[in-house]
Amino acid sequence: MKLTGKQQLISIIKDRIKKEGSLSFRDFMDMALYYPELGYYTSPEEKIGGFGDFYTASELDRAYGELLAEQFVEIYQKVEGKNFQIVEIGAGKGYLAYDILNFLKNKYPEIFKNSQYIIIEKSPYHIKTQKDILKEFPNVRWVQDIIDFEDESITGVIFSNELFDAFPVHLIRKINGKIYEVYISLDEEDNVQEILKEPSEDIIRYLKELSINIPEGMQTEINLDAVDYIQKIGRKLRKGYVITVDYGYPSAELYKPYRMRGTLLCYYRHQYSENFYQNVGMQDITSHVNFSALKYYGMIAGLDFTGFTDQAHFLTNLGLMDIMAELQEKNDIQSYERLNRLKTLVLPKGMGEKFKVLVQHKNIKNPQIKGLEMLPYMSDRYRL
Repeated sequence: MKLTGKQQLISIIKDRIKKEGSLSFRDFMDMALYYPELGYYTSPEEKIGGFGDFYTASELDRAYGELLAEQFVEIYQKVEGKNFQIVEIGAGKGYLAYDILNFLKNKYPEIFKNSQYIIIEKSPYHIKTQKDILKEFPNVRWVQDIIDFEDESITGVIFSNELFDAFPVHLIRKINGKIYEVYISLDEEDNVQEILKEPSEDIIRYLKELSINIPEGMQTEINLDAVDYIQKIGRKLRKGYVITVDYGYPSAELYKPYRMRGTLLCYYRHQYSENFYQNVGMQDITSHVNFSALKYYGMIAGLDFTGFTDQAHFLTNLGLMDIMAELQEKNDIQSYERLNRLKTLVLPKGMGEKFKVLVQHKNIKNPQIKGLEMLPYMSDRYRL
């Protein structure tokens, strides 16, 4: 199979492979997604919504942002600080930020006045779009990375929606009881060849620390970038919460035998495939998040575990059913359309169960929050 997609990016990837002999799948994925101006996330093409490759919860209805804002209000009261910071990592088009800020401004003006909204965003295209959408809010600022806070620590809430699933991952394979890492090379005709090499010490340590023993023959993902990033978050948070919304499972569920090919998928114009080497720079590549890893490595960085649930329970706890009841009473076309969109957020076989919510806290005496009041049954899918 030959690499297809953005020719300029493909040439850069090929040159690096020829220079180094081979490239880890993690580095290939990183270039495909984040290479400056050419990667999927760093280029100006539409990615989210009907003209893009996927939908997010914030695209469906403003109620998602409004319910998150209600949770932030409770966190504001628990933190007991006037300089409250709401930090969103990877804000997409900025619609979710708009819904949160607009809701706070209209319903909780005092909290809005005492809060600063900070967006961590690397994409120049998204920053431009976000600044246009959020121009009416003076209390918004942008930074490129969590480390750009320098000596500043964060008091408030750091949250993300579909962030960690987009981090580049190492691919590993188990053959005859031994773990190997997948690298890619090129043959004489420039066809992609996957080759196996010894894994790094970091990969072996990850498997050992999380007590992961994958089945014989399995190929799966190890997200070391997520390990690094959750610890950066933990070190930057002084007091408050971290809320991570994404799709994935704990280790006990993620590495079960019926996932012998792992969870890595590509999304291109709302179609998914396992063709990682096609549409390079033009398609999304994602993998399921290991929430056990985020909990474990977050604790090393000072983040205590608050709770783990799914999106359906989290939003229901925060009042989604009340919003749906109000819309049903209105009995008009607009309300009916909103009802259908809101059902998508909580349907058991859709986003409601697929998306999980991990909550962590730091320096909070009574950490329990409303979003975690009612929890799902503690099967392997929820037991961290």
